Amino acid sequence: MQTLSYNTIIARSKKHLFGEMVGSNSSSKEGDGYDFSQIRPYMYGDNVKRIDWKQSVKTGQIQLRSFFEEKEITVYVLGLMSGSIHFGIDRMKQELMAEVVALLGFSAIKNSDFFSLALLSDKLLYESLLSKKEAILREATHKTLQSPIIAQHLNWNFIQDYALHRIKKPSLLFILSDFFEMPLLDAIAKKHSVVVIKIRDHFEEKPTALGSLYIKDPTSLREEKVMLDTGLVKAYTIRQKRFDQQLDSYLKQQGIAQMSLYTNEDPYIKLSSILKEM
Repeated sequence: MQTLSYNTIIARSKKHLFGEMVGSNSSSKEGDGYDFSQIRPYMYGDNVKRIDWKQSVKTGQIQLRSFFEEKEITVYVLGLMSGSIHFGIDRMKQELMAEVVALLGFSAIKNSDFFSLALLSDKLLYESLLSKKEAILREATHKTLQSPIIAQHLNWNFIQDYALHRIKKPSLLFILSDFFEMPLLDAIAKKHSVVVIKIRDHFEEKPTALGSLYIKDPTSLREEKVMLDTGLVKAYTIRQKRFDQQLDSYLKQQGIAQMSLYTNEDPYIKLSSILKEM
């Protein structure tokens, strides 16, 4: 199994183009931003520093360059820390989640956006300050990597209450979980722009027949002997596929963007593509 240390996760995340994932967010309000908007006639009170002298000569009247200003956004990441995150064939899902937190955080910081992380189960496990500072992101990444998750289970009513009342203003909200239970996102999606990121291992969706096994559920801590034969694998795979179809349908109904990241993948590749489209 591959294992990445905290320092490796931070270094790799910074190396991955450090924030090119999120594009700039332009508003229609004109200001001293970066994106060129249009040439228009000068009006009394306008900033004379924006006069375009070439266009003024061509038209015979003073012309002004106007710009779109950059619209600052607030990025919140909710890491849902159920016991089921304590699993992985290629690497642990918790480790992958920590790397996703680092990538999203560095992306926000590079774009001068505020970033915050909350780790939730049936209670608040950790909450970072809303900040643009790398030190806060580093702490958030470390907490994600080291947070005790064995025997933790999710309470979607608590998660919904946090997203609606703790996060005061409409924000860009990334929700990280393996999503092996149906979420409660209806009200959250009405307030925030939500992106669901499923953190999974391929074995969880399509297991192989391994014969007789002793299994301990990391959420309930229940132990049992299971015969993982071809018949059980087939039945499980069909049931899991049906659940994922229901989940996909639910997310589409709520207008929620989603993506899946697996433990054998470099998360940057998929994250960069979906965020550039947003």
